[in-house]
Amino acid sequence: MARRLLILSHKQMDIARTFRCRALSGTINERQREYVSSPQPTFREERHRQGNLSRCTHTAVVDAGTPIRFGPAPHMRVTPRRLRTNRRCLPSERFKGGRKGKLISHISFDVWNTLVLPNPSHALTRTKFLAACFHTEEATVRNAYAEVKRWVNQHAIETGYAPSLFENIRLLMMHCNVHKDPSLIAKAFENIFENCKPIVLDTTVRLIQALVEDGYALSLGSNSSFISGRLVHDFLESSFGCVFRFGIYSDLLGYAKPKKAFFKKIIKSCDVAANNILHVGDHAICDLQGAQSAGMHGALLGRPEDIREVVYEAISGVCAP
Repeated sequence: MARRLLILSHKQMDIARTFRCRALSGTINERQREYVSSPQPTFREERHRQGNLSRCTHTAVVDAGTPIRFGPAPHMRVTPRRLRTNRRCLPSERFKGGRKGKLISHISFDVWNTLVLPNPSHALTRTKFLAACFHTEEATVRNAYAEVKRWVNQHAIETGYAPSLFENIRLLMMHCNVHKDPSLIAKAFENIFENCKPIVLDTTVRLIQALVEDGYALSLGSNSSFISGRLVHDFLESSFGCVFRFGIYSDLLGYAKPKKAFFKKIIKSCDVAANNILHVGDHAICDLQGAQSAGMHGALLGRPEDIREVVYEAISGVCAP
């Protein structure tokens, strides 16, 4: 006897099974019984691949000439079955106890007062150099530097604009009413940085190593004013190794935290969803609120010595079931 093929969708398969079961239990009326009065087909599953998508259909094999009545009965709705997956939790989806939940796969760090501490001798050496260069008293230079930096930070919070290193130096010279070559002062700042490098705590080094071993991707996102982001990034790589996927710094980017565009740049560079990223920093507005405004998770650090507890507590809070 000749046979013919009929391609049925998942929804049609569910309807057919529903009618068949109701017919056997006697819970359908005469009109609905028409749908199952004919011989029931046998089904085999066939998979078809189109590009990167997998489409699954079912082929019904029936006798030729046998009428097949198929379609939803009046006033009946069949809900498709839910798909179930059994996927193991990745290292980046666990926190110490393997608890699953919202996933953190990437951690972004602020630099100053988060990963590193300023060297006290750096400020003293910088003040002496500027006083000699500007031919003025150290107290005057110290106050001018603090006032310009305070203005730059406040301007970044209000507008999101970040001056470059040379622009910051020009602002400082205007405040002190002097005229010098900005490139010479920038070079001097670089030498002072090399001679008075920031302080890196052993706790921070161990934390970064542990996060890398646990499978987290790491990056840097920091505001910078009188110390170039390029110089800071080279120092961090020499201190922690090449463990950071990238570094974003306001003096090189042109805008600063807490501007949403700054954190959008981090998200784009990470190539993961915003809610999979945790940003850790010491400033409530620039770091915490800025990260949250972009859809990221934020962790506020009170003291650099507590960075391990703050990071793991934040991961635990995100990944808690």
